[in-house]
Amino acid sequence: MGDRLSHEMGGGDVILVLDLPEVFTVGYDSLSFNAKHFGGIRDFPSGAHFIWTSHPSGTSTRCGVWVISSHAHQVHVLQWDKYNEMLSEPSRTEARIQADNLESIHKKLVPYNDPTAVNTEIAERSNVDESLRLWAQLTSGISEVTLNRITGQVDGHYFVNTTDRVKGSTLIAAEIELEKRISTSVLQNRELNFSFSQLSKTFSTSDTGAKRTFQARDATPYLLSLVHDSTVNLGENDIVGEFQFAFLVGMHLGNDACMQQWWHMVLKIILRAYLLPIQRPILAAKLLRCLAAQLCYSNSNFDTSILDYSESQSRELRLALILYKRRIEELFEYNEIPDQLAVVTAFAQVESTVALPPLGWDLRSDNYVRSGKIMLEDGEEIEVEMGELEAEDERGEYAPEVVEFDERGNQRGLVSWSD
Repeated sequence: MGDRLSHEMGGGDVILVLDLPEVFTVGYDSLSFNAKHFGGIRDFPSGAHFIWTSHPSGTSTRCGVWVISSHAHQVHVLQWDKYNEMLSEPSRTEARIQADNLESIHKKLVPYNDPTAVNTEIAERSNVDESLRLWAQLTSGISEVTLNRITGQVDGHYFVNTTDRVKGSTLIAAEIELEKRISTSVLQNRELNFSFSQLSKTFSTSDTGAKRTFQARDATPYLLSLVHDSTVNLGENDIVGEFQFAFLVGMHLGNDACMQQWWHMVLKIILRAYLLPIQRPILAAKLLRCLAAQLCYSNSNFDTSILDYSESQSRELRLALILYKRRIEELFEYNEIPDQLAVVTAFAQVESTVALPPLGWDLRSDNYVRSGKIMLEDGEEIEVEMGELEAEDERGEYAPEVVEFDERGNQRGLVSWSD
């Protein structure tokens, strides 16, 4: 996009959208509405913002763009590509013309903090304020560095679409079907690149024995190895940012690949990094606070929660939270420093979020059902045992003790009163 455009109207950054169809669904950050003759939004505060569009009928794919706003009063100009039905960059000349004419339309643009002023579909102002405050929590780690790494785009506007793939992931049935319907090569060839590949193992193949077993069970060494790798250039905020990007693009655009990436990070990385609260408590607390905000946002802002995406993964999440809670209680049973206390507080936010309807989860492990009845296809009911917590029940203070016996069959190390 070259040199960035700016204005002198005050109030914050402005985003203009050219040539959007007369009636279209528009979303920005945590808000969305059906817009008529939509021209753009003004007064964006500093931070990461996501603008997306779709046909009101919901029959087409959604497209969106990430913008990082600053205190520089920038003018971001986007254009609707009628042929490919997606947001795109206008020509440099067109962008300059629109920026120069901003004063004539500035007051007609949607105010970021009060869309109710121009759109009656939006809920009352108090709900808007609460939604936008939550958005700041949902995007705290997203930066231009993060967006550049994931999308490979460098011009200040980072475009994404429902059909974007995640590099290293396996296409699921829904994605394959969607690809058959999309003929635009521009959309078919885009890949998102996350640092935590779904194909990677948390252990090193060069390690053996107990070390390899530990790495397979605890993702902390794997996670920190990426942070320490100078060739990756991955900071703690970048990890949070990738987690947030996967969730928001997955949910707002219906991008299945990003939702798979989110589940991968939750189940395989974050909630299996059991020693992270000790070794990097600030990072652990950030990720847990982010997870709590995401679950809250998913339950309140969408018709379907991200937990509706997969029943089996939802069950895995509940179990993972139960195990993580037990590990935290063990780690901080006797003492904790302030940074580690932040981890406990952050997990309490997650726990209170999943305890609310519609989930109503109780994360105390003694309440987890270990047996129950299932009905077979012929209607017969049988009793089954749930083995998920079996290995966890035999760990730590519950671990079976290994003992040695002498030639007479008596346990070694015990005092004998018969000798």
